[in-house]
Amino acid sequence: MRLIVNPTSGRGRGAKVAEQVSRILNARGVVHELCASATPDEPTKLAQAAVKDGCPCVVAIGGDGLVHQVANVLVGTETTLGIIPAGIGNDFVRGLRLPLEIDKAVEVIVDGVDQRVDVGQANDRYFLSVAVIGLAAEINRRANQFKRLRVSALYTALTVISVFLDRPVRFTIQYDGQIRQCFSWLVAIGNTWSSARGMALVPAARADDGILDACIVNGMGKIELLYTFPRVFAGRHIYSTGIDSIRGRELTVSAASPCSVFADGEYVGPLPMTLRAVPRALQVRMPKVRQR
Repeated sequence: MRLIVNPTSGRGRGAKVAEQVSRILNARGVVHELCASATPDEPTKLAQAAVKDGCPCVVAIGGDGLVHQVANVLVGTETTLGIIPAGIGNDFVRGLRLPLEIDKAVEVIVDGVDQRVDVGQANDRYFLSVAVIGLAAEINRRANQFKRLRVSALYTALTVISVFLDRPVRFTIQYDGQIRQCFSWLVAIGNTWSSARGMALVPAARADDGILDACIVNGMGKIELLYTFPRVFAGRHIYSTGIDSIRGRELTVSAASPCSVFADGEYVGPLPMTLRAVPRALQVRMPKVRQR
């Protein structure tokens, strides 16, 4: 078993969590190797080396950025991804309903079972949680300027600021033989439900159905949009007037004006872009299902 840690994730929490995990694994008699990344691109190289060495399980200790990097290497292989959440958002962990507590997460790594889950694909990049376009992408871009201040209050403040700075965009979405044209604030396309530290922007999205779920927030007024925003945390915004949901195995999105796509909090590229579900592409260490 190989552990890959980002020591600086979670405002430096990654290094402390890695030490804790290593102690627990030693106490359980689990042979492991701890590898710390020293540069932003090193997790990818460490994961590639693990696959080349035939390592059966690679454990990512960090936040969504580290998990995203490691998973992009493991997709399509027989190497299992284990996750110890040490970041601030931990959205893929939330989306799979994995434990956020470190001791329980280690228990899953040691005693869990391997299960294949879906991933999303945006151009040549894989994503695990949610891809966003429009207003949500701009919020994501602005939030990335505050790497050490990723708290819910930051996203709330940036949402209010972005609503008054930005405007809706005319999108065309082609999905599973259908065409949808809309004048919308944002389009969110989810493989799992959680984004931005637990916001249920695409509450129906799950990683075991071979489908991507999309939430479209149409061009409502700015005050109405701000009134609707708090419902995102519980996923209740989808019941509001002006919110539409669609599903598809493949969605191609274009826009009348330049737009960026962010997935798992990372910049992916500009529109137009095709996003597709890749069923059962990633093997993840999951909790055992208790038998009744």
